[in-house]
Amino acid sequence: MEMMKVFVYNMKKYRKKRQLSQMRLAEMLNTSTSYIGEIEINNKVPSMEMVERIAKALDVEPFRLFVDDKNRIIDDIHLDDNYLECLTTIERQELTERIIAAISNNLEQILHPELKD
Repeated sequence: MEMMKVFVYNMKKYRKKRQLSQMRLAEMLNTSTSYIGEIEINNKVPSMEMVERIAKALDVEPFRLFVDDKNRIIDDIHLDDNYLECLTTIERQELTERIIAAISNNLEQILHPELKD
């Protein structure tokens, strides 16, 4: 996943985890709600100074906004009851495909135990 997509995902995740609206975050950062919205739809790239300010407002270390945790689905389900609301349409489709594949694999193992490695 490209770095900006990771940043956007994490920014939204931590914002929602702190139960902050885009408007409230904008107020905390002394910027406009539309600027926060533009960042969150990946139309604007914040400066490093703004990244630091965002991290401080979200009460996270700045580097956490750039961490692409490959296991985030499992982690986020445990940490954030609003996980699905944080997903884009594409991420929801990917999650659905992964769940279906996992279920199919488990069903195959249950129905055909002789095929196990």
